[in-house]
Amino acid sequence: SFLLQPCYGSVCMLWVAKGIEQNFRTEIVEMVSMYPKDRVIVHDTAVLGRPNVSQMSVDAAKKWGTQVVIVTSNPEGSRDVVNACKGAGIPAFGPIWDS
Repeated sequence: SFLLQPCYGSVCMLWVAKGIEQNFRTEIVEMVSMYPKDRVIVHDTAVLGRPNVSQMSVDAAKKWGTQVVIVTSNPEGSRDVVNACKGAGIPAFGPIWDS
């Protein structure tokens, strides 16, 4: 899940994935680690277990004062996060899986 604040162009990121160190290129992990620590949440499900991503997204969006949430996930995950954010009054968008 990626959380964006288009007003001042800063990006906040919530990254939930399995085996981040093992499954993603070193360059991607290093790039993410360059973001300010207060603007990034990285949750490795192989280490920390599966969180409630929908609630985690809403909580992070509120914490950061996010204006819009952009979700990149599988169909079910994207739908769940988008619906949770919209239910909390946070505009959210994800991929369209009906094509």
